[in-house]
Formats: sequence, structure tokens, C-alpha cells
Amino acid sequence: MKDLSRRPLFIFEMANNHSGSVEHGLRIVKAMQEAAKDFPFHFAVKLQYRDLDTFIHPAFKNRMDLKFVKRFSETRLEWGEYKRLKNAIDEAGMLAICTPWDEISVGKIEEHGYDFIKIPSCYLNDWPLLERIAQSTLPIIGSVAGMSLTEVDKVVGFFRHRNRPLSLMHCVGEYPTRDENLQLNQIELMKRRYPDLEIGYSTHERPDNYDGVKIAIGLGATMFEKHVGVATDTIKLNAYSATDRKSVV
Repeated sequence: MKDLSRRPLFIFEMANNHSGSVEHGLRIVKAMQEAAKDFPFHFAVKLQYRDLDTFIHPAFKNRMDLKFVKRFSETRLEWGEYKRLKNAIDEAGMLAICTPWDEISVGKIEEHGYDFIKIPSCYLNDWPLLERIAQSTLPIIGSVAGMSLTEVDKVVGFFRHRNRPLSLMHCVGEYPTRDENLQLNQIELMKRRYPDLEIGYSTHERPDNYDGVKIAIGLGATMFEKHVGVATDTIKLNAYSATDRKSVV
């Protein structure tokens, strides 16, 4: 049986680094399994779900001059392909976490049997999405980048009133985050402000910065999230995604 409470929990965030190829996504899962095998910690892989047929406004579907429309369109996977990735995470012995960017995706996360559901920081105050997430039975994690304390208070109260389990992750919405902008003191602040909640750290600093996570541990964080990928001759990693050096192909 899976132990959802075991800590520390390290989350490998795949995001769109599968580059629209389920085979490359499977390669990333395998690489992360290999990277994690010698460590006595708990590990998870996180995907992101978007129902692109409804997520992208009809007026913008073919606007390849828009960065995010282009990125989401070119990295599209079908639901069956996402399920293959989720099954591979299970087979690798890691927990499966997923971020929904729309209400339809919440239903797919439930259908595919994920262990956690995670709210993206830029959607932490998207109340229709939060209403749908609150209907799920999955444990909830939320990143707080860009949100004021008043907004975070409202979200915490929203889930408390519904008796839904919530954890929060300190996060900075700068990609990559410069060392001087990590604001790790926010972990301590959130632990004092929400003593009944688990607090974690979702990182976007450059991959060779190992100090941020050490400080976060010292401040009491118990969950950690990092973007990961595998580079190939045609697929390059962004400046905030880490990889297992042995997995570069």
C-alpha cells in the first residue's frame, strides 16, 4: 500500500518537458527512477493536465506567435498517453501527482487514479477551479507564488471549511529564480501562520544551486518540487530544469 504521509517527499515535476512525446516522457520517468534509487527518501513524479480543446480560447488556437499557445500546442498529449505516463510512475514505485489547469482535467486526474492533486500558483485564486478540486477526495497541494497573504488565507479557509486536506509550498514565480530572490524566509512565515498545514518548497532556481533546498529543510519544509527533464540532440532543457547527468542522450 502506498504511504502518502511518508516524508521528506521529493517531487519530480515533468510539466511539458515530455515535449509532446509519450516515449520521451517514459524516458524521463525511468531516468528519475534511476536517479532516486539509492536515496532513502520518498519520491513522486508530477504531470500537468490541460484539456487543450477548451483551455485555449478559440480566437487564439492557431496563434503560434504567442509563447504559451505555441508551447502547449506543440507538447500536446492525448489522455491515453497521459495514462501511460501515470502507469509508468506507478510501476517505478513512485507517487503520482498532477496539476489540473481546468475543471475537465480534474475529472481526468480522478479517473486516472493519482495520489495527489496540485494547484498551480497562478491559479491558486481561480475559484471555479478550486470549487471543482474541493469535490475531489485527493489530498491537495497548493503553490503560493505571486499570492498575497490575504489571498492565501482565503484559500486556506476555503479548504478548511470543506474539511479537505491541504498542504502549501513556498514558490517564486521567476524562471529561473535568482539566488537573491529565493525568499526562503517565507517557509518559516507560513509555518507560523498555518501551524496545522504541511509546508513545502517548489523551486525554480538553477539546477546547480544546492543550497536553497538545504536551507528549506532547515526551516522545516518537508516537501520539495523541482522541474526535471532529459536532454537529447533535439530536446534542450530550460534553465530551471534538472536532470540526472547519466540520463543525457
